[in-house]
Amino acid sequence: MTQNLSPIAVVHTAIADYRAMDAAHSAALDKFVDDHGNVRDCDLSYYDEDRFTHALAADDQLERLIRALTEAFGLPTDRPVTVVGQWYRKFEVTPGRLDDAAREAFTSGQCHALALALHEATGWPTTALLVAECFGDGPMCTGLGADECPCRIDHIVVTRPDGAQVDITGAHAPGAVPDYEGAPALAMTEAHWEAIRSTPTWRDPDMPVARTFVAPLLASLTDAPVPTPA
Repeated sequence: MTQNLSPIAVVHTAIADYRAMDAAHSAALDKFVDDHGNVRDCDLSYYDEDRFTHALAADDQLERLIRALTEAFGLPTDRPVTVVGQWYRKFEVTPGRLDDAAREAFTSGQCHALALALHEATGWPTTALLVAECFGDGPMCTGLGADECPCRIDHIVVTRPDGAQVDITGAHAPGAVPDYEGAPALAMTEAHWEAIRSTPTWRDPDMPVARTFVAPLLASLTDAPVPTPA
């Protein structure tokens, strides 16, 4: 949406769009107001309903604005930003800084975002690490066999051409990812991704933040073969 716009054009577009929305909302609410500027008692419930609808529209526009500003200017690298993880836990992560805060956020609810970002950059396939029993939303299994049900997915990595499984903590031999030692692996398909995208059990992937960790993570990886677990 903003790829062909300069940063200042993005800001000016946002200002113009907001003013247009605000004018439309104000005009729509005028019908509930008397000559003194007060909302008529008989119209108060309708006024509140319209205000709520307008607030939702404003929320949507704010989300689009932040996405456009992020595309135009990038994320700050001198201060933390908030990332939402598992169980709506909030993490304060400095974009591009590969530290303990980043490792915790991208192993506690945003591993899928990093896997997608790594896949975008390298083409390496995404791989799910499974738990034995379904966790969360059983209907995710619709159309897939029990052994492939996305409700068993506990962590998502990418698989390097040499077989190493890569996540925010580094490159590991198959079956040796920290906290997931011995976990069965399953190649992710579009059906698995669609199931994840459609369930609240998984957070929306925070791709803008995840992408900032691709370069430092790849630079930190060694080209030496990953040892096979004993």
